[in-house]
Amino acid sequence: MKLVFLHSSDTHGFLLPTDYHNKTDYDAPVSLSRVSSVIKSEKGKYGADHVVVTDAGDCLQGSPLASYTHSTGDYNDLLKFTEAYNAVGYDARCLGNHDFNFGLDYLSYYVDQNKAPIINDNILDAETNVPFFGKEYVIIEKNGLKIGILGITTQYIPHWEPAKNVAGLKFASAYEKIKHYAKILRPQVDVLAVMYHGGFESDPVTGKATEPHRGENEGYKILTEIPEVDVLLTGHQHRRLNVVTKDTAIVQPGYRGEAVAEVILDIDDQTKKITNMTTKLIDTKDYDPDPAVVEKVADLDKRTQEWLDQPIAHLNKPARIENAMKGRIEGAPFINLIQQMQLWFTKADVSATAVMSETAKGFDKTVTMRDILLNYPYANQLCRVKLTGKELRHIIEHSVGFLKKDKDGKITFIDRWIKPKPMLYHFDVFYPVEYEADLSKPEGQRLTKLTLHGKPIEDDKIYHLAVNNYRAMGGGFYPEYSMDKIETTLDKDYVQMFSEYLTHGDVQVDTKKNYKFY
Repeated sequence: MKLVFLHSSDTHGFLLPTDYHNKTDYDAPVSLSRVSSVIKSEKGKYGADHVVVTDAGDCLQGSPLASYTHSTGDYNDLLKFTEAYNAVGYDARCLGNHDFNFGLDYLSYYVDQNKAPIINDNILDAETNVPFFGKEYVIIEKNGLKIGILGITTQYIPHWEPAKNVAGLKFASAYEKIKHYAKILRPQVDVLAVMYHGGFESDPVTGKATEPHRGENEGYKILTEIPEVDVLLTGHQHRRLNVVTKDTAIVQPGYRGEAVAEVILDIDDQTKKITNMTTKLIDTKDYDPDPAVVEKVADLDKRTQEWLDQPIAHLNKPARIENAMKGRIEGAPFINLIQQMQLWFTKADVSATAVMSETAKGFDKTVTMRDILLNYPYANQLCRVKLTGKELRHIIEHSVGFLKKDKDGKITFIDRWIKPKPMLYHFDVFYPVEYEADLSKPEGQRLTKLTLHGKPIEDDKIYHLAVNNYRAMGGGFYPEYSMDKIETTLDKDYVQMFSEYLTHGDVQVDTKKNYKFY
């Protein structure tokens, strides 16, 4: 007999096939509505009694629709949003790190309104050490088979979230909890699957490290050290991944509902043992949106589009970015504007930011909510961090280490920040320091100039840096950042900050370039 897993993850609130750049374009090759159509088609092909449907989180944040749903303060809107996910017909789900972005009350309501069980093995009540949400596991029966499903989330969430968003919670190692529960559940089931909002710290086939082993992603450790697991249904890294290795089927379905990951197990009718495994990714672009999902959020989407076109502010001149890649390497007025805003709110000496969207175009003279959300889609907060000049230099050197010159002398990014997952949102640039870097020099020794207001940065002097909370709390594998160096965190997100900053007075956009790589 066949048992089929259909898996989604990291839909990030893209419920309909639009990226909201153009209010009339609903042909984007993504969305939960397309995911739902794939799942219903595959259920029709194999029979519902042969199919298990799962999701690995990051649903509440990431799209303009998700931002609008939160902005209304009306939980009836969150209910409509959640009902779209219920319409898909999941058998089990787990949470993602971005599901915590809007706080525990918001998340708890969402969890309570889910029809599918939320499986959670490692987000614990700090006092009782029991799961704060959901249940430890579920056993599903399909065609006489018993399928056990565990659910875990990256333990790194406290490094990214403000304290109030994780108050009273303890985040345990995904590996440790799966190791514990796999021994309990394996004797009770024929097939054991793990939903994991986390990815792989090493290549699942070769074992070669692909990032520092700091606990954010523990997929390879689970794969190689917990043999009880048959199927590993992952997310978080936004990778397109499908492979069978070490007697385990592994999948990850990309980002925004671009694909549904499918695992097909051939199982002996008599022994109920797995005899063969195959995996694939089904692109959703070839499937029409599911009307059952579209209907749930049609009104919410209409109001989102109206909200997005609200003018927020007027600039004295445009703050554009020609394209994200060129802007990172050469600078752009839009990047400077973010830095100016961060300095205005924090009164810091130096500001750091990344280009947060690959499709960012910056602002024209009239700035709308749509412009803000498309250029800065993350629900980050702004921090002021206390550093020595030496520590600041180390941080800037780390960022410069992203770069290389190719054989034609063109400046580009080294492979480890492009593959297996593009991670250029980790590449920060700094302002108003003036700095230059010689890329022919070894990493960590590239800065040939680093000055602030015409004076060299002094190793022993204290400086104050404005940077988002994701970076300040350790995101991105940077040196020197730690929670004890955070002086203040603003209780505003970037939408609120842009709205306030751009309307406080006459904003003069700085168009000068303050860094150079050669």
